Amino acid sequence: MNNTKPVILDFADEVITIKLNRPDALNALDLSALLALNHAILEAANTPGARAVILRGEGCSFCAGGDVAAMHANRSDLPAYINTMIESFHSSVMALRSIAMPVIASVHGSVAGGGISLALACDMVLAARGTRFVTAYAQLGSSTDGGLSFWLTQRLGAARAFELLTLKSTMTAEDAMEMGLVNRVIDIESLDVESQRCARALAAMPRQAITEIKSLTTSQRKEDLLAQLAREKAAFLRCAATPEFAACVEAFMKRRF
Repeated sequence: MNNTKPVILDFADEVITIKLNRPDALNALDLSALLALNHAILEAANTPGARAVILRGEGCSFCAGGDVAAMHANRSDLPAYINTMIESFHSSVMALRSIAMPVIASVHGSVAGGGISLALACDMVLAARGTRFVTAYAQLGSSTDGGLSFWLTQRLGAARAFELLTLKSTMTAEDAMEMGLVNRVIDIESLDVESQRCARALAAMPRQAITEIKSLTTSQRKEDLLAQLAREKAAFLRCAATPEFAACVEAFMKRRF
């Protein structure tokens, strides 16, 4: 196994684990990671004998969202680069929603921007105590992607979604569970064990029943999600073309270094 890959896929006991593997970058998603993620999800969906999936991040965080450093490196043609990133990201989101098996997001550390979108695209979210969810988009001068505006509005209503995406951009794991965005909050030491336990419990249930239950609880909104992803992409690209977005990216890089 090549541990330098941006995404690693493991398979044991009927459970596939997809690991985001850019720990030095807090598993931020650049184009190579997004392409690898999409490939891993499709491979998981077509693995004989697989009955459940866990999505997790290596290192100290689940996912810090889109890689702002990669955006900065591609600033000479930023809208085109972001267009390609969003297309790949949205393909991964739809692949997660379309996979017949149950998918569990096992999150810890920082879950920011697109990282929240990834987590909420899964069927269940287990979060370590101390996890911080940060929407981050408005602070970067952009709108949402990955369906985050869809998930938040569906689950919380328009007013609370707007507030979380603007003025109240940070949530604890407990906040997120109270809002219905997280299923359980677990001590960090037990997160992997509990994620595996839940995945194996689901894998042991009748396959057709689980497939049908997932379909019944998700498929009725798939067309709405597709339409919202298209709107998010168009809105993000309009933001990416503004001087404010470029200034926010520059400011982020100065704070980082």
